[in-house]
Amino acid sequence: MKERRPPARLATVGVAAVACLALGWLATAGAGPALAASGHRACAIGICRSGVPASRDLPATQRAQATDYFCGPATVSEMLAQMGKALTQRQAAAELGTNAGGTGWSDGEGNPVPRVLNRNQHRNDYVAVSVPEAPAWSQVRAYERDLVTDINRGYGVPLAADADEVPGGPHLVGHPVNQTIFHWFDIRGYSEYGAMTDYEDSVHGASSIGWEAAVPAYSSLPSATIVDIVGARGYDW
Repeated sequence: MKERRPPARLATVGVAAVACLALGWLATAGAGPALAASGHRACAIGICRSGVPASRDLPATQRAQATDYFCGPATVSEMLAQMGKALTQRQAAAELGTNAGGTGWSDGEGNPVPRVLNRNQHRNDYVAVSVPEAPAWSQVRAYERDLVTDINRGYGVPLAADADEVPGGPHLVGHPVNQTIFHWFDIRGYSEYGAMTDYEDSVHGASSIGWEAAVPAYSSLPSATIVDIVGARGYDW
């Protein structure tokens, strides 16, 4: 996966073209890295016997981020809309402590994104999960379990992810692969029992970002790739 590098600090778009952009049924005994890398899960690992659907998506709520460093506020606004709550990007930015440097993964009071999500809804008690910059397959499987659990929790709850994309490494769909990009995004669903992740990207339609036209509003990637992308930061579920 990723080569080692200094850990990132904030989600933002900057001068360097940085874009701001426990359930037991997921036991993976006998499922090695080749299976995870393939993006497929078999009935043998138990998910299809658990009663959860093979795929599920929450409502589509993508909105263009208002500034090049408002990916965090846009993500929070999108997620709350999926849970029937309204919060503008400006309101979210004020609660998150977003500034021209972006929205941090953590601050002096903990993790701002789950804190603001918990303040504005009662469907889920969000917690932050840190992912090492070189994730192991155990982190991939834990993420898949968390993903399927949240999307099927009652009416469904989305996840927040904090990307740390590096030149030559995996990037979200449409993001320039030769650039370092730190970016919050909303995870709204899955397919193949969690092996594929469905997400929405606030870069789409954001006029302040020069390459926004290449970024779809909604995309899917293998969950192993998502975990690699958030390595050195993490996700909130």
